[in-house]
Amino acid sequence: MLHTLAADAGANPVNVEWLTLVTTVVVFLLFFGVAAVMVWPKILAGLDERDQKIRGEIERAEAARKEAADALRGQEDALRAARVEANEMIAKARADAESSARHMRASAEEELQSLREQAHREINAARETAIKDINSHAAELSTAIASRILRREISPADQHDLIDQTLQEFASANSG
Repeated sequence: MLHTLAADAGANPVNVEWLTLVTTVVVFLLFFGVAAVMVWPKILAGLDERDQKIRGEIERAEAARKEAADALRGQEDALRAARVEANEMIAKARADAESSARHMRASAEEELQSLREQAHREINAARETAIKDINSHAAELSTAIASRILRREISPADQHDLIDQTLQEFASANSG
């Protein structure tokens, strides 16, 4: 055997042993056939399944992105509408407040004017009553003085005493 190895080592590399070559090709074709029938379909099915799964995930991700973009647009529109509505509400509240303030101011001014007019009427009535009272007392005083004058002749001292006495009567009549 050593001899055959040494002889084989010096052999021509182009020299082919046909039996080994045919056996190798047949084994390769059998392996390839078995692999093509049993292994490749499973590998291709697994790859196709993975490809479909990846495509489905991509489609779902794209749909989710589109939904998120639509939702964002919807929220932005709703936010814009809410801002417009809030601004309108603020403007309306300001207008209502200004209107209420004007109304309250006008009402207060009317009430103040009414109170002034009532106070003037009351003051005038009190003044007229006071004037009537003074005139009444003056008439009573004049009558009293005249009746005393008619009863006697008055000297300057009597006149002075008469005035003092009448004033005292008048003061006591007012206090009582």
